[in-house]
Amino acid sequence: MSIAQGMRRRGFTLVELLVVIAIIGVLIALLLPAVQQAREAARRMTCTNNLKQLGLACHNYADTFKTFPSGGVDPVALATATGTNGAWSWSALILPQIEQNNLYDAMGVTTNSVLTVASNATSGTTLEGQIQSEIGAFRCPSDTAGELPTCRTVRVNGTTGTCPTAGTNLRGIAGVQASTSNYIAVAGLFSPQMRKNNGVMYPNSKTGFQSMTDGSSNTFLVGERAEYQAAGTWMATGYIRGTSNTASYVADTSDAANSMGMVSVVPNYKVQTATSSIWAGFSSTHPGGTQFVLGDGAVKFISETIAFNNGGATPIDGSGGFNDSVANGTPADYGVYQRLGIRNDGQVVGEY
Repeated sequence: MSIAQGMRRRGFTLVELLVVIAIIGVLIALLLPAVQQAREAARRMTCTNNLKQLGLACHNYADTFKTFPSGGVDPVALATATGTNGAWSWSALILPQIEQNNLYDAMGVTTNSVLTVASNATSGTTLEGQIQSEIGAFRCPSDTAGELPTCRTVRVNGTTGTCPTAGTNLRGIAGVQASTSNYIAVAGLFSPQMRKNNGVMYPNSKTGFQSMTDGSSNTFLVGERAEYQAAGTWMATGYIRGTSNTASYVADTSDAANSMGMVSVVPNYKVQTATSSIWAGFSSTHPGGTQFVLGDGAVKFISETIAFNNGGATPIDGSGGFNDSVANGTPADYGVYQRLGIRNDGQVVGEY
């Protein structure tokens, strides 16, 4: 045998190459879900930190003003403010507490009405750019919403909304779109039994720590809302569906749903079948549930399967919504989810 023949190297056969490729493919298939889970875990951690920051900001606000920020308020016409499409939201009120002093001052939150600011934020102005710039503290990185929200035709009080003409009230205020927020104040249940705002932050609210008689660790403060449930905006109250609604602002959130929500539908509820209740709940793209910051500043992940009961009110199409005309049941009938959303029902929360 010659030296050349002895040194000849044997290459891979086609079968061997295909086997190697198949093994690599299997390894990638096994690793990819783990990588995706790791990425989602990182995004969820960022969301958790955002909620902690917002909870701390609300606490600092309460320490300064002896009350939590109102869910929606007009400082120019506080005594008569209906706020249905032009009240500063709780998230605008805490801008100084999340190091957004310049934006707060530029809008003149304590001196101007929202409609005045909106009329000044004409196309191409510096103010419009500031209002439409994304604020990281208000965005969950897992959500798919764009920097500016899109119109959603959400059912409200038995009517399916219609998207307005481009540039006017696309979940905005007086023709101006504020950037998206994934965090919404928990205004309570608005149950047919109580028929009043029983959360911590609701329209023209003035609730302090002492108002959480169920305990701050048993009361939701702020929760998530994903794009598939219409998300929200940080600047002000405004229409989700873009058209006016005649429901009472204090008793309802149809026109305030950009910044406030209810615990009257299950977390992560996606199907718009309710026809008599407002579809303004809490949701996320985190698998299995959504996150809330509670009155004590702790952030909790709430499962989609949490005990849920609207206090005896008649469900509609199995949606978890309720019929406002039905007034049976008592607070003792409420599920754990509802009890967490109410600050003063006097009920034991239980396990969750």
